[in-house]
Amino acid sequence: MVNKIAVIGAGLMGAGIAYVSAWNGFNVTVVDIKQEFIDAGMERIRTDVMTGIDKGKISMTDAEGLMSRLNATVNVEEAVKDADLVIEAIFENMDVKKEVFAKVDAAAPAHCILATNTSSLSIDELAGSTKRPDKFIGMHYFSPVPAMKLLELVIGDKTSEETIAAAESVGKTQNKKTVIAKNSPGFIVNRLLMPVMREALLMLERGEATKEEIDLAMTSVGKAPAGPFTLGDFVGLDITFNAMSTLYREIGDCFKPPETLKNLVDAGNIGMKSKKGFYSYGAEEDEPEPPKGADPQWIVERLNIPGVREAMILVDDGVANVEDINMAMKLGASWPMGPFEMLDQLGVDKVRDFIKKLHEDLGDCYSVPKYLG
Repeated sequence: MVNKIAVIGAGLMGAGIAYVSAWNGFNVTVVDIKQEFIDAGMERIRTDVMTGIDKGKISMTDAEGLMSRLNATVNVEEAVKDADLVIEAIFENMDVKKEVFAKVDAAAPAHCILATNTSSLSIDELAGSTKRPDKFIGMHYFSPVPAMKLLELVIGDKTSEETIAAAESVGKTQNKKTVIAKNSPGFIVNRLLMPVMREALLMLERGEATKEEIDLAMTSVGKAPAGPFTLGDFVGLDITFNAMSTLYREIGDCFKPPETLKNLVDAGNIGMKSKKGFYSYGAEEDEPEPPKGADPQWIVERLNIPGVREAMILVDDGVANVEDINMAMKLGASWPMGPFEMLDQLGVDKVRDFIKKLHEDLGDCYSVPKYLG
């Protein structure tokens, strides 16, 4: 039974996880390496609480209850010594995370579950830095945590059934929809988002369509809330590049980040937060390229079908099931429909023929999955 949660990292993700945990009745201790980081994280939570009060979503009594369940410290051992669950939410660096988990493992009680909020690093490798791989699990939240309904639970080779059940129960109490993925590069959401982003970049590099045409096709015909270039700028091209680079490292050339993305990141043009990415955000307006006249329907199919293909590979490899993949992409990536719903809508024969043609033209990164027979 989980009552006390320690959250490591008081940044955007850590503060969000602490907020939804305290709001839903857990006692939470937030820990970070510097007091100024803790102060910033607690201030972010207080702002969220005040916004909730102003909008009439939280009563003053509930707000006081929530804040009373929150503590903060710069001492890791102190934070985890009586925790039932520790959720690590620091930046994506394998060595730093391993160091943190070795320290947590030594200080946390024997029954305590250790979870990482990584979006793409190996759960098994992280679990290897502890003496309790059976009590180790991935709990991948999505930003902004209070608003996003999805929680990806990532299961390592040694994660026990009891650990999975406890993590599912915590997610349910936090008002999240949980999906389960076996440890595999990118899990579900990033594994499927990256082929779509990569195809959009390759389409741009080949001169088949402009970024404006691609984004417009994906929102108007594809009914996506944002096109790939707008979405990339919003999330941060550095984050996109790191996620794609992890997949490239672990799966191979089919996920190699295109030069356009690498060049933007190298130049520090990482999207909205730097005022420039694929588009400019500030005084300078971009001159849009003259349109190439690409068919919007073709753009949508050409970008979505590699994502659908990747979803089939996850089912073929036993990483996740059809229902969880559909739900993950709708809740975690705001896709208007899940990849297998797209498959039903387009028709299996059409998708098979489309992938066969891609395979003939572009090689083995587009081979037909076993799922299609």
